[in-house]
Amino acid sequence: MLVSREFRLLDNVEMPMRDGILLRADILLPEGDGPWPVLLQRTPYRKEDAFGTQYISGMEFMAALRRGYAIVIQDTRGRYGSDGDFAPFVHEGQDGADTLDWLRQQDFCNGQVVTFGASYVGATQVLLAAQDPMGLVAISPHLTTARHGETWTYRSGAIELGFLLLWIIESLGPEDLRRRLPGLPPDAAEQAQRVLAQMLENPQQAYERLPILDDSIVALAPYARRWFDSKSAEAAANDQEALDRLAVSRLPMLVSCGWNDLFVEGSIELFETARQRWHNAESVPDRLIIGPWSHGNPSDWQGDSWLGYAASTAGLCEEQLSFFDDARAGRLPETPMVRYFRSGSNTWHAAPDWPLPGTVEKTLFLSESGLSDDPISERWQRVYQSDPNRPVPTVGGANFLPGLLQARNSGPKDQFAVESRSDVLIFTSPPLEQDLEVTGLVEANLWVSSSARSTDWNARLCAVDWTGRSVGLVDGVARSVHADGELTEIQIRVGHVSHLFKSGDSIRLQISSSNFPRFDRNPQTGFCPTTAGPGELVVATNVLHGGEQASSCLRLRIIPNAFPVCAGLRRQADRDSSMPL
Repeated sequence: MLVSREFRLLDNVEMPMRDGILLRADILLPEGDGPWPVLLQRTPYRKEDAFGTQYISGMEFMAALRRGYAIVIQDTRGRYGSDGDFAPFVHEGQDGADTLDWLRQQDFCNGQVVTFGASYVGATQVLLAAQDPMGLVAISPHLTTARHGETWTYRSGAIELGFLLLWIIESLGPEDLRRRLPGLPPDAAEQAQRVLAQMLENPQQAYERLPILDDSIVALAPYARRWFDSKSAEAAANDQEALDRLAVSRLPMLVSCGWNDLFVEGSIELFETARQRWHNAESVPDRLIIGPWSHGNPSDWQGDSWLGYAASTAGLCEEQLSFFDDARAGRLPETPMVRYFRSGSNTWHAAPDWPLPGTVEKTLFLSESGLSDDPISERWQRVYQSDPNRPVPTVGGANFLPGLLQARNSGPKDQFAVESRSDVLIFTSPPLEQDLEVTGLVEANLWVSSSARSTDWNARLCAVDWTGRSVGLVDGVARSVHADGELTEIQIRVGHVSHLFKSGDSIRLQISSSNFPRFDRNPQTGFCPTTAGPGELVVATNVLHGGEQASSCLRLRIIPNAFPVCAGLRRQADRDSSMPL
């Protein structure tokens, strides 16, 4: 028997903020008279765009409406249908709280509001949650971070150039410039339009421009001046931003992220902040889901590999709605606290806590060309030339390249071309005698020296199969200052990963001094990287040391006993099949 339902659309509804600015939203209402709980999304990417509001966010509006949720999709301040000026992150906390207050006064709202969405939309959720507003019942931040300096804009002193420029080119710049054009002098308006057109035609050329930051970029995106600042990058790691306020809240959080997403470190940091609010694992209302996804690519194909039908975000809608149902009812979810996808076996695993219980740290020491379980007594060094005019290209990893709708250059990629370069050092273990699961944070402690005043040290963990094919898994960077070739110990936070190295595989560590254009080039002269011109880049002699008192090493988190395999994300069909007829 066919069942007919009528859903209602309230189009372009005005919502006043405390300063009088009007934001506008589309409101979808379920069948009936209500009141209903509200699913809220606040987006800078156009509220009518289903790609951002549903596909990337892992939400299906029809499923939510049938479930009895009203849906509110709002353009954030200064974007598309809303008034005001756009300043990234600045107004999202207060505007979110004002929107929540407005919703709770409406007849269709039952007083319970939950939020969902990915990337910047996830940031609007986190900044709203930090306000601790009445009526906010749960949040579901997807592919996002809690801090918007470190883990979003910067990474250990380096600037996330590839992401930031593409974010401006693809998402922020066109609409922002359209709104500001009438107020710009004719020359500045013409220059900004020309620069945007050139960048849209050839993003790779945009990365290579020197200097990166000039008046034309500022005219296109005024906030770029603040982002492309080396002093801000240096200071970002110590700025907790909203983390301290989130640490004292009791708001349930469903944090979902991807190993190949550029925000994965910030997502895990957000969940760890939520987890530490509770003494016992049995009391935790929060959940962590880590899939294999990259930014803008929630599919079952990542990097060079198909990972199986269970690898996509197809079940994320049901996960979110069930989590919201539980939070509204004041009950703990029945799902495991942690579910994570493990590459190498391409399987989902369920764990009772994070970091994973029973994790063991394994240290591999660098020899002149290999990785050893035992410390190396004999001193050695490897020397290479780092040339910022010929940087090591970004191939795979947790990046945004070449753009949101593709993410073709992210994820696990073949490293043959990179490892064929003379400015990339590789250190490889003997073939493993048995399977080895690495899940958790990867770090590298290196003893280094350089002829440069400042240089970068990039580290990448790779898996090498029995044929010799090397595939990148995770990479990180540390920007360091040097003095007259002085020997220095540095620590590189390579990043989080989950991978099963199979018997016969080898573990490999890559070391280089650039990963471009994911990170900005270090000119190696001490000049600001984003304002340095062509004449302010120099070649540096970089040296990696090992043995005796300068024992460089790779630190892995090992899972001796694998956690149970699980089905991954739930689907609507799974819920329907368990419901009584």
